[in-house]
Amino acid sequence: MKILDGGLELVPGYRFAAVECGIRKQGRLDFCIIAADSPCNAAGMFTTNKIYAAPVLLCRERVDNEVRAILINATNANACTGDEGYNNAVLLTRETAKLLDAPKDSVLMASTGIIGHQLPVKKMQDSVPALIGALLRDNGALIPKAIMTTDTYPKSFAVEFAASTGNYRIAGTAKGSGMIAPNMATMLSFVISDCPVEKHSLKSIFKRCIDNTINSITIDGDMSTNDTALILSPVSGNCIKSEADLADFESALFKVLYELSRMLVMDAEGATKFVKVQVEGARSNEDAKLAAKAIAESLLVKTAFFGKDPNWGRIACAAGYSGALIEEKTLSIYIEDIQLLKKGVPCGFDKKTVEDALAKREFSVLVDIGMGDGKAQFLTSDISYDYVRINAEYST
Repeated sequence: MKILDGGLELVPGYRFAAVECGIRKQGRLDFCIIAADSPCNAAGMFTTNKIYAAPVLLCRERVDNEVRAILINATNANACTGDEGYNNAVLLTRETAKLLDAPKDSVLMASTGIIGHQLPVKKMQDSVPALIGALLRDNGALIPKAIMTTDTYPKSFAVEFAASTGNYRIAGTAKGSGMIAPNMATMLSFVISDCPVEKHSLKSIFKRCIDNTINSITIDGDMSTNDTALILSPVSGNCIKSEADLADFESALFKVLYELSRMLVMDAEGATKFVKVQVEGARSNEDAKLAAKAIAESLLVKTAFFGKDPNWGRIACAAGYSGALIEEKTLSIYIEDIQLLKKGVPCGFDKKTVEDALAKREFSVLVDIGMGDGKAQFLTSDISYDYVRINAEYST
């Protein structure tokens, strides 16, 4: 596998465009499209929130179709907008399909932004011809910029890998720096590849990779109405089918999604810390993930990270209420390589050394449950004063 210098524009068979539509704010790219030159198989993962946006419903209805494009807007979530919001999404995607000379239900849509506002559909409809007219492969770098909300920088990643049928590329982009919680992590993510993969394999591989990347990060434990992750793979061509080729595809896809997940947490709203929470020694991987998630989402743990406070009791407490099978007498806790708790017994440690570890931009927490072979990892951030400020001012 080779890491490439660039993003979506490096994958053959796709074109891109982004425009300033003025959906909610002036002077920024806020309406964009990823268009495939030929029909694609698609797979998607979406929010599990019972209140979900119109574009999420539309994607769920169409993701099993052959897909030609993904239409995306920022600054307006088109969530809690009722039948009108859904009909607006249908109108915009069908107008896009018409101009692409594609089947009317072959265009997916994703939206991000403020909840409870109808899209300025006439303004957006008038912008669709300009969007289609601007499609170029070289415009791939515009997509990460156009989908940002409170992100401070655009996020993309690309790799190349070898299969028995040739060399292929996978690239992705993502946005999100707040309202990030698993199932799905609150964000939009779009991945494209020139490697043909059969639909059933694409769906299962994508789900596994999402579960261990985007669904294993948390910033504030808050889940959005709009979480959407989509992948496109061309229908035509010699589909990879061997176990070795599919494993190589999965490894490359995991790398892309992991690096995007890392960028999301590094850019967390107001964050000063990036923390890798590792749990091992659980009775099962599922138990390990329960414990890792509880630790990574605990506001008390996250504020301790912000304050450089070596309060390992908060970590033990979160693991204990996680639902995982845990016994105090087998539990051990480390920050970096410094042991704070050994099989339920507090360790003597130099407080300054631990504070110095917690002062770093990146550090790790290891929890050994001591009851089996299960393991899991979550990526998380701290919670700072700036997180409160950013979210207190979001709608104004």
